[in-house]
Amino acid sequence: MADQKKEKRMGSIRRRDVAIQAAAMAMLEEGKVLTRKEFDYISKPTGVRSGNLMNLFGSWSRLVGFIEKDHPDIWTQLQGESAPEEPAPTEEVCDTCGEACECPPGECNCAKPDPLEALAKASEEKEEDE
Repeated sequence: MADQKKEKRMGSIRRRDVAIQAAAMAMLEEGKVLTRKEFDYISKPTGVRSGNLMNLFGSWSRLVGFIEKDHPDIWTQLQGESAPEEPAPTEEVCDTCGEACECPPGECNCAKPDPLEALAKASEEKEEDE
C-alpha cells in the first residue's frame, strides 16, 4: 500500500516536471514570460494546456517560480530577450555634499553647513576676545 502511494507521488512529480518543461519551451518560443491569458492564445500546440498547469501548480506565479528555479538556463534566456538591460549612467558623487553636483572638487558650495562647526567657530571667537 505504501509503495502505491509513493509511486503516485513520483508520477505527479514527473508529470509536473514534464509540464514545466513544456511550458518553459512554449514561453521560450514566444520570447518572453507569458501570462496565463497569453499562454491560452498561443496558436501553436504547446503540449500542455493552461488549465492542466493550474491544476498542477495552483497558481501561474508558482509555475513561473518553478521555471525560474528548475530551469535557470531557460529563465536567463527569457529574461535576456524580454528585458534588455541598459547600463545606468554613472554620476560622480561629491565627497563633501554626497550628491552629484557640479562644484569643483574640494570646494563644494552646495554642502549644508555643519552646525557643530558653526558653534566651534563661535566659541573660538569668544576665547580670542577675552
